[in-house]
Amino acid sequence: MQRHTTEHPPQQNAALTRGTVVVEAELRSGSLVTARRARELHRTVMGVPGPVTSGLSSGVHRLLRADGALVTDPDEVIELVGHIGELAPERRGPALPRDLLPPAAARVLEAMPARNAVPVGKLARAAGTPSELTLVRLHELRSLGFVERKGDHWWLLPPAPAGARHPNV
Repeated sequence: MQRHTTEHPPQQNAALTRGTVVVEAELRSGSLVTARRARELHRTVMGVPGPVTSGLSSGVHRLLRADGALVTDPDEVIELVGHIGELAPERRGPALPRDLLPPAAARVLEAMPARNAVPVGKLARAAGTPSELTLVRLHELRSLGFVERKGDHWWLLPPAPAGARHPNV
């Protein structure tokens, strides 16, 4: 029985992908041969760095110094090899209570000055919304714990402590 062997596996591996990620590689590594071939085929070449004291990292460090792209997680790989917007999810931090506000309320909240109390008319002009609608949104924001009122003036409350939620959000 004759065993099937491939004459040039690095070339085929590089040709079958949009990009090549090298995680660990000594200076004379088959992974670097595949990466070099990928570069020749105009594919994206990426590397995950390792400890500078490790011989297993020396090849990938050289790759990164030359022209490889540094990646640290799968989303970064997808960002580099996918077409714009095709594969990569949008990177976002954790959702904050203000992220959950309807757009009209968020616009009024964003127009609030950080330190000073402000009358409705001035805030309406800053938010680009009619005074009546601004007042409705201010009452909504007050019920959610974002702003407070005294007389005709409104001010921004400090953010809720980490892990705490505003009521009704």
